[in-house]
Parts: sequence; C-alpha cells; structure tokens
Amino acid sequence: MSKFLRTLPVHFRRAFYNIKRNFASTLSSAFAVMITSTLISVFLICAFNVDSFAQRIEDTIRIAVRIEDNADKDKIKTELEDMKYVYEVNYSSKEEQLEDFINSDQGGEKYRMFEDDNPMYATYFVDISDPNQFESVATAADKLEGVKDTSYGGTASRDIVNIFNNVRIGGAALVGALSLLAIFLISNTIKININNRKDEIGIMRNVGASNWFIKIPFLIEGMLIGVIGSIIPILATIFGYGFLYSYAGGQFFTSILKLYAPAPFVYQISLVLLGVGIVVGLLGSLLSVNKYLKWKR
Repeated sequence: MSKFLRTLPVHFRRAFYNIKRNFASTLSSAFAVMITSTLISVFLICAFNVDSFAQRIEDTIRIAVRIEDNADKDKIKTELEDMKYVYEVNYSSKEEQLEDFINSDQGGEKYRMFEDDNPMYATYFVDISDPNQFESVATAADKLEGVKDTSYGGTASRDIVNIFNNVRIGGAALVGALSLLAIFLISNTIKININNRKDEIGIMRNVGASNWFIKIPFLIEGMLIGVIGSIIPILATIFGYGFLYSYAGGQFFTSILKLYAPAPFVYQISLVLLGVGIVVGLLGSLLSVNKYLKWKR
C-alpha cells in the first residue's frame, strides 16, 4: 500500500501527459460523457419530480365511504380501520358535507336551500398505504352493513397512479441504458489510446512492469475524462434547474404538482453526475485495459 501511494504521483503525471498527448480523442470521449451526463441529469430531474408528483396525487386520493342515516357509525369506523392497507379514517358529518358543497365552486350558495332538509350523507374518508389497493379496499368497504356506497375516482385514479409508476420505471431503465452507453464510448476511446501506445506498453512489460503499474495511469485517465465530461452537465443542472424553478414559480401548472426546491436537490444531482462520470470512466478504462493485457508474458 505504501509503495502504491509513493508511485501515485507518477501515475497521475502519466495520466495527465497521456490526456495532453491525445487531446483530440480525450476531448471526444469527454464530449460523449458530457452528452450522456446531460441526458442523465434531465431524466433524473424528471424522474424525481415525477415521483414527487405521483406521491402528492396519491396523497390527495381518498376513498369516500357514505353512511346510511340509521347505520352504526362507530362499528363501521372500527371495521374500516381493521381493513388491510387502511392507515387513517376521518369522519365528516352530513352538516359538514353540505357546508363543503356550499363553500365549493361546484354549487355555492344555492345549496343553502337544503339546510333544513339535508340530503347529504355522513362520510368516512379512508386513506390507504398502497395506492394500487384502492379498488380492493373500496369494494370491501362497500360490502359493510350500513354503507350506502363508496367512491375514489375509479379508473381515473388508478390510471394516474399507473402512469406515474410506468414513468418512474421507464426513467430508471433509461438512466441505466445511458450509463451503459457512456461506458461503451469511454471503453472504445481508451482502447484507441492503448492501441496507440502498444509499443510503450510492450517496453514497460519487457522491463518487468506489473500489469497494475501499466493499468493505473489508464484508469486515472478514464476517471479524469469522466470528471471533465461531468463539469458542464453539473453547471447546467445547478443554474438551469434554478432558472426553470423560478420561471415556473416552483410548480408544474398546478400547486399539486410542486417541483423540488433547487437546494439541496441540484447539488445531490450534481454529486450523482460526478460519481457517474468517475465510475463510468473507471469501468470503461478497466474493460479496455484488461482486454488488452490478457496476453501472457
């Protein structure tokens, strides 16, 4: 370990020298990483915000269980609370339901005529822990004695949840595919660099240099290419997302779809981009170097 630390400055000098000597190929690799990292940044920002949108929408969806006037409300509440996936049950009286209609944009003051003969039903609003179980919980609640009916938005609510789930899965798959693409691009670039230096590597092997002594500068070079390629995407993420957040007023069309606040969100994304650049550069270099050095002494 101490020997490795002593030789590390030498490896860094060789890596910087190689980058300088092969500036054109280094620049093309860094550009490939930059494009890939930019796309990863965009999709990470979208994926995290879509995830936030989905959670907010899921939090606003509740099952409304309307109760018959002569029903045993306490018994129904207990039965609802005992159901699987149910974590909260809130009661709203007939009077509160009517008042909500009076104060809403749907009816307004015209509903005051029903104050003496209230047609509303007392309602339990049920929150569940798994958005995919709305239908099963609503169906079970509808079968309880004293329940008039249940509603939760039906297929529309389910479709919204499914769409956001698919977006999250698709975003994760795309980020993975882009990372593999970046590894492939850097691997090919390092392979070209190694091929250009095959005589140098041959001389080093002939004088007794170990495989790791030969590999390390190339690995450092790959990581440096990853870092260089990540700089512009990181700056674009920090300043671009901050501008977008201010321009949109912190939301996407509606207050339900609130965007992540820039800090510390953009810095977390930036760290991810830097880490991706380093890891992708390291893996790309490692694959190329290992393949080249497989031949026996």
